[in-house]
Amino acid sequence: MNTTTKIRPLRQRLANFTVRVLYRLRFFPFTLLYVLFTALHYVVQSRGGRIHVRAGNVSGGATSLPRNVMVWLDRNLTVPPGDLVNVYLRLPREGSGTSLQDVFSVMLTYPTIGVINFYWDWSSTADDLRLVQAKRNPNDLEVSPPPYDELGASSITSLEEFLQADHVEIVVPVAAARDAQTLLKRLAGGAYAVCLNLPAELGPLPDALARARPDVRFFDLSPAPLPVGSAANIQSFFGHGLTLHERMAIVQAADAYVGSFDELGCAAQMSSRPAVLLGGAGGDQPDRISRSEVALWFPGATDPLAMAEAALQFLSRHSPVAGKT
Repeated sequence: MNTTTKIRPLRQRLANFTVRVLYRLRFFPFTLLYVLFTALHYVVQSRGGRIHVRAGNVSGGATSLPRNVMVWLDRNLTVPPGDLVNVYLRLPREGSGTSLQDVFSVMLTYPTIGVINFYWDWSSTADDLRLVQAKRNPNDLEVSPPPYDELGASSITSLEEFLQADHVEIVVPVAAARDAQTLLKRLAGGAYAVCLNLPAELGPLPDALARARPDVRFFDLSPAPLPVGSAANIQSFFGHGLTLHERMAIVQAADAYVGSFDELGCAAQMSSRPAVLLGGAGGDQPDRISRSEVALWFPGATDPLAMAEAALQFLSRHSPVAGKT
């Protein structure tokens, strides 16, 4: 009996077994096939050198971690079309738990990220990175992990570089984007829509902006309620329980952004929305930094009246004529 005659009954038995399993399941396992296809695609890309590695270290005193991660990724995710990036991020043992969910959420919006790895100690991070490098360079006898980028407090230089840069693409979940577009369309109609995300110390500023531009609809994403008696053309989302993806989607769906230089400010810049950005840098700063007609940034503390005047002048260059629909 030759080998061919032995293989045919085996194939027939496997086919019959598969049919019986599918009949028992009474559904086609699309999820399983998708997982297997994705794994196979990943292996092919890895062997073809199309998987890149980026490693970052977060110092214990880092603040605004989601924003800093977005600024870092924006510099490090420029790869050839179709390639993926595996991100290895070491976090401090203390103080990172409160922002870890937001860090994970912002990283999920980058289509070029393939795998996200979080660590809390050096040894595990270095061991995994050496293993990855060994797979990428099997003939290299002295494999070392790639260099780490430090993600401490963002300097005014790094934030200004982000402000002036061309950005990589971010994509929020489809459901969040669709809901945000529907919400703003219902609430704003044909009016110019501006997202507000101002710090608490500038409490009167949202109402002042809204009263100065009654033809514009303002949507407040600040983590505090608006004062009683605020202008009728300002809508607060305080207490709506919005996720970070939903807030980012609202920023993308709006026409402009005025607020903190945090992860929402980054989302506005990366979505090419005209933006007035506030704060975010320590030390000595200039009064304001601009990027053509696209963005205006006040790095440090600024007089609220001067800031309101500058924001209104900025909006007047981008918003349509009052009363136009």
